[in-house]
Amino acid sequence: MATELNNTAVDVQQLVPMVQNAQDTLEAMPGKWSADAGYCSAANLEHVKDLEASGATEFFISTRRMKHNQPVPESPRGRIPANATPAERMARKLKTKKGRTVYARRKAIVEPVFGQIHTRQGKHVLLRGLEKASGEWKLMAGCHNLLKLFSYRTATA
Repeated sequence: MATELNNTAVDVQQLVPMVQNAQDTLEAMPGKWSADAGYCSAANLEHVKDLEASGATEFFISTRRMKHNQPVPESPRGRIPANATPAERMARKLKTKKGRTVYARRKAIVEPVFGQIHTRQGKHVLLRGLEKASGEWKLMAGCHNLLKLFSYRTATA
């Protein structure tokens, strides 16, 4: 869908540009988005609230870092408090059955891609400079997608 390489230490500034990038590439807004806690900020939660208001898409952004083997919290009951902050609303949404299901799929959809790219093509880019390294990263991502398509096609042929 979309990929970018940047030289910032955190992902918090990358959510809005990636949403726009994916929307431009697909010429439509994906129905569901999931993002880890690195993308959670008040500004991002306000932005996704505006996008969700149209009803065309839904976001599931973790509001805190989750530890492995941590028990899943109980689903919330009752109405959402009127004075809940955007972060509290998102945390509550992730505790619902639908929220847990969608967010759990994130680790099966997103994380293997990075592992497979690291295994096949290395853990470092070889070119220097943001522009050149970004081009190399996009080439790696494109090759990864072509390998996926080739594997799928040969498996179903």
